[in-house]
Amino acid sequence: MTQHSIDKAVNDALKQAHGAIDAAGTRDRGRLLGLLGRWRRAPGDAAARAAFEARLDASTRQREARAAQLPRAEVDAALPIAGKAEEIIALIRAHQVVVVAGETGSGKTTQLPKLCLAAGRGAAGMIGCTQPRRIAARTVARRVAEELRVPLGGAVGYQVRFNDNVSEATAIKFMTDGILLAEIASDRWLSAYDTIIVDEAHERSLNIDFLLGYLKQLLARRPDLKLIVTSATIDTARFAEHFDGAPVVDVEGRGYPVEVRYRPLEGDGEDAGERSVLDGIVSVCDEIMRERGTGDTLIFLPGEREIRDAHQALERRKYRHTEVLPLYARLSARDQDRVFNPGPQRRIVLATNVAETSLTVPRIHYVVDPGLARVKRYSPRQKLDRLHIEPVSQASSDQRKGRCGRIAPGICYRVFSEADFESRPRYTDPEIRRAALAGVILRMLSLGLGDIESFPFVEPPDPRAVADGWQQLAELGAIDAQRKLTATGRTMAKLPVDAKLARMLVAAHEHRCLPAMLAITSFLGIQDPRERPADQRGAADTAHAQFADPKSEFVGIVKLWDAYRAAHAERTQSQLRKWCDRNFLGFLRMREWRELHRQLRLQCEALDWSIDAAPVVEGDARAVARAESDAYIALHRALIAGLPTQVGHRADPGGGGRASGQFEGPRGRRFQLFPGSPLSKKPPPWVLSATLLDTEKVWSLTNAAIEPDWVIAELDPLLARRHHDPRWSRSQGRVVGSEQISLFGLVLAPKKPVDYGRLYPDEARALFLRDGLVTGEINTRASFVERNLRTLERAREEEAKQRRVGLVVDEDWMAQWYAQRLPADVLSAQALDAWWRKAPDAAKQALAWRREDLLVAEGVDADLFPAFIALGDARLAVSYRFEPGAVDDGMTVSVPLHLLNAIDPVRLSWLAPGFVEDKAAALIRSLPKALRRNFVPAPDFARAFAESWRGGDADAFTGTLARFLRKLAGVEIAATDFDEAALDAHLRANLRLVDTGRDRTGTTVLAESRDLDDLRHRFGERAARAFAAHAADGMQRQGLTAFPDTPVPVSVPGAGGLPAYPALQDDGETASLAVHADAAKARRLHPEGVRRLMTIALADRVRQARKQLPVAPKTALLYAAIESAAPREGKPGDRLREDLVDGALAALLADGLGTIRDADAFAAHRDAVGKALFGEAMARLRQAEAILDRVAEVRAKLESKLMGWARANLDDMRGQLDALVPPGFLRTVPATALSEYARWLHALALRAERGQRDPLRDQQRMLDVKPFVDALADAAARGRSGDPEWQALRWDIEELRVSLFAQELGAKGGVSPKKLAARVAALT
Repeated sequence: MTQHSIDKAVNDALKQAHGAIDAAGTRDRGRLLGLLGRWRRAPGDAAARAAFEARLDASTRQREARAAQLPRAEVDAALPIAGKAEEIIALIRAHQVVVVAGETGSGKTTQLPKLCLAAGRGAAGMIGCTQPRRIAARTVARRVAEELRVPLGGAVGYQVRFNDNVSEATAIKFMTDGILLAEIASDRWLSAYDTIIVDEAHERSLNIDFLLGYLKQLLARRPDLKLIVTSATIDTARFAEHFDGAPVVDVEGRGYPVEVRYRPLEGDGEDAGERSVLDGIVSVCDEIMRERGTGDTLIFLPGEREIRDAHQALERRKYRHTEVLPLYARLSARDQDRVFNPGPQRRIVLATNVAETSLTVPRIHYVVDPGLARVKRYSPRQKLDRLHIEPVSQASSDQRKGRCGRIAPGICYRVFSEADFESRPRYTDPEIRRAALAGVILRMLSLGLGDIESFPFVEPPDPRAVADGWQQLAELGAIDAQRKLTATGRTMAKLPVDAKLARMLVAAHEHRCLPAMLAITSFLGIQDPRERPADQRGAADTAHAQFADPKSEFVGIVKLWDAYRAAHAERTQSQLRKWCDRNFLGFLRMREWRELHRQLRLQCEALDWSIDAAPVVEGDARAVARAESDAYIALHRALIAGLPTQVGHRADPGGGGRASGQFEGPRGRRFQLFPGSPLSKKPPPWVLSATLLDTEKVWSLTNAAIEPDWVIAELDPLLARRHHDPRWSRSQGRVVGSEQISLFGLVLAPKKPVDYGRLYPDEARALFLRDGLVTGEINTRASFVERNLRTLERAREEEAKQRRVGLVVDEDWMAQWYAQRLPADVLSAQALDAWWRKAPDAAKQALAWRREDLLVAEGVDADLFPAFIALGDARLAVSYRFEPGAVDDGMTVSVPLHLLNAIDPVRLSWLAPGFVEDKAAALIRSLPKALRRNFVPAPDFARAFAESWRGGDADAFTGTLARFLRKLAGVEIAATDFDEAALDAHLRANLRLVDTGRDRTGTTVLAESRDLDDLRHRFGERAARAFAAHAADGMQRQGLTAFPDTPVPVSVPGAGGLPAYPALQDDGETASLAVHADAAKARRLHPEGVRRLMTIALADRVRQARKQLPVAPKTALLYAAIESAAPREGKPGDRLREDLVDGALAALLADGLGTIRDADAFAAHRDAVGKALFGEAMARLRQAEAILDRVAEVRAKLESKLMGWARANLDDMRGQLDALVPPGFLRTVPATALSEYARWLHALALRAERGQRDPLRDQQRMLDVKPFVDALADAAARGRSGDPEWQALRWDIEELRVSLFAQELGAKGGVSPKKLAARVAALT
């Protein structure tokens, strides 16, 4: 056999094998497809083929055996569906989907499963029949089992919540649609079924719509699956269209006519318009009884309460041989059997809409339809359920009508008018358009079914409801920002309860309160088992009170559970029923609660959650109370996690709550505690509600008192935090603020204190500087604050003396001062103290204010001519010059290159406020004569304009001036009428464009111009590049003992674009490198820093020079006599050597240090000074010998005894000598002054001689000098004697003395009393 023939044979075998799978069981289909795939991947693998064939053979035999055991299906010929039986069987065999539309009583519910058996279904898998209600599933299953003559639980079974009656032999399985949905989670292919019947699809419940959408997707993947959709004759075309044109079979109901009689409440009679619905029902029943017809009556009512009221009203009528029976979903099985197994008496059955579909109540001849139903609608806007009684649709009314006329002609009484019926909507809204969709979306996400927006629903839900569902899941933490399931969401999806209840269980596991939460969630998953009969309300309230808790109804639920569990363990079923009756608890509901609790407990155990109760705390009362409080908080925090938006705050905590009882909730919702709540008598400030229900009012059911802090701790991702009211707190030493925490608009904490600096450091730093440091409202160990406040007070005293405002800088300047000198992370008193402890002395000294720093100007209004103008965060330096014709005449603004493009030409047009009046007058004079004559005299108009607009305007100067003049004189004038070209140069701002360059070794003036556009045209691109470059940082260095390796530039771009100036400075034993905003200060400090480094570098040369310097003993003794006024350690000769060498070094380092900016220049200067040091010291020694001889001569002449008024002359001369030669003068006096000492001392000697001869003349000249000596002493007292100007004055005073007392020696510098007086006046 050729290879081609072998391959063909294998392919044929694979095709046959794939077709043979259809003959196997549905449960094995997935496994068989897997084995076939393995065989297809390895066609020559005999083991793979054998495994597939063995499994296929076993499954086929099992299917055949199952088919042989199927009961024989016989259709009841009396039912209308029997006429369509053959057609339906053929359609089932030919089509994957069949829609069967039958009227009520057609028999479709009980006969369709039989027709499926007749079509060959049920052998490969079960025939699954869904019912919308548990009672219908049980009843129909029992009916079909009786008709097939098989036991219930065998070939026919049912499964509802808490009850499973299905076996391996079951071929037809009745169940609720919720059961089938639950099976999808474990079996995505629904492989247990070969046929699915979705009954009563026209009800369009949430489960039905979801099932139909899911099955549409599944049918494409399972061609062997058959789907039958049954519906009343209501909008069947929609179902057919949903399943791509599926065939529709219409089955008529029974042929008995039904008469419709309308009995509106507003009928004739003396009670017209005043009757209630119950009155109308009783009136109709009286009418039926008067006719004496046969058969039973079915009355539809909205709910159990209405059934109870109607039951009592009809019982009071005492109809003969008539019993009144209720029928609703939670009725006990025994009571339900009474409805479906009628006795000899006539019956009036009071039913909810459970009897509207599915259930067939036998022997019904009359139907009473008030046209109302309690419809549950979820409001996405209000985020709550609305349970209002609404008029039913026409389709629902027709369904109710179909409940009679099945066995004989029937009559349907509608307790409303025919016009009302015609005005009602044709169909009932499907549940998916009136329910919350969070659970549906969670289920779809867990099953991987894609987005709800693209899911094939029969009728898509409202987009607002979909958005609300996503929002609810996000609030519960089930999904993330990408709408993917979180770990919490995946866990929630595994729990068979509502999404909110599932979230509570997850949180309870985290908070270790799972046992109590299991009782609560299972309770909330059922209807409230507590009964409150109208005639025994007091007794019921008393019985329920033993389980109540004054603070929390949730705790009351736990107490009820514990009591029921104990009773269940101790009592028989009969005793337990009596216990429930005695405590007004529904026995079946309590059993349902226990069953749901058991299911949830098993599910939690499957998740490996610990369900053990917390250990009982024993000991003192405090420990027990603390443990109970902790348990209460943990339980309610877990509840909050599942009910995040059902928190409320009492709107009137100050009183009146008992009258109004209104609570405010998130998103502006308002509600009231349900009157039956134990908390309603004394409402707490904050409550948590399990359910918010809108009937006529919005009521909160199942409430608990909580604290807002629990909400804040549990729902942090949902909270909105708004920080406000930042303020400086002196007591806390930091900027504090208030935090408003809200949950969707509900304020949980209005003013929670927060550390504002941690959240907003920039804003907090500004408040710290302005309100803490500037005002002195701070408790700190840093001494500069108190010292600066004293300096500020002295400056303000000066301002008060001159009665002028604006001399002292404002608080913004002070805050900016501190901001430039304190690190950016200092924004509290604690941080300031920590920095102060470690800060170097130079940094501490830099924080001290001087009086000159605080005074803006002397005699000039600083507001009119400010030193800076603001440009964003930067301050541009402004200088003023009065020199007509000069380039910088008038106002000059120094513009850094990188800020050129940011300059505002409008701001420049206003100049400084002091120029406003002059510029306005010049512009008025530039107007054409026809306009100018309206503004005469021009200075008066200019003055008025300046008074109004001295602070400037957002518009250009000319535009504002034109508007002002137009408003003042009523003359039409435009900004273009002014001739700005005619203005003098000083009335236009001069712009000085500067650039520090890349090497930052100096500032270069690029250009000066009064034309901003011209500068931008020439330098715009370059300015943009400079703006992009950031200023160099990290230049500051401390503790320097050698010159830095990198050059020290003259200036660098500083903060805000203003130039900054690096400079070395003397710190005493070492030097440091700092950056200064003041160029003059940097120029002054830099030589001092270089001098300190030079001194350190030349220390060895200095020691060597001191040793080698030859000092004569006489000279040493003369100098020691001077030093005796301030004794120092060491020998006299050593002190003289030290001072001579130190003075020589100071003289050599007096000049040329300011230009030393790099290490090479420093080294060259150091070597030059080192070589010249000893020679300079020798020269100073010789100079010192001459000076000391003169000193000895002068001292001898001052030993004269001048008595009386001449004593002052002698004291002045001795004071002059002491001032010239104080201890250490050879070290401290500059070389230039020291060279003049011999002449000055000679002059003093001559004065001493002449003073003895003419004391009066000497005293007259002394008085000429005294004002300058006193001014110098005052400067010394103020610490300013070391300033260069005062030092120069000191030596000029000596020259003045020479000119007055020894004119023949010749005075230098052309000094005179008049000139010195002018200098002193300028200095002070």
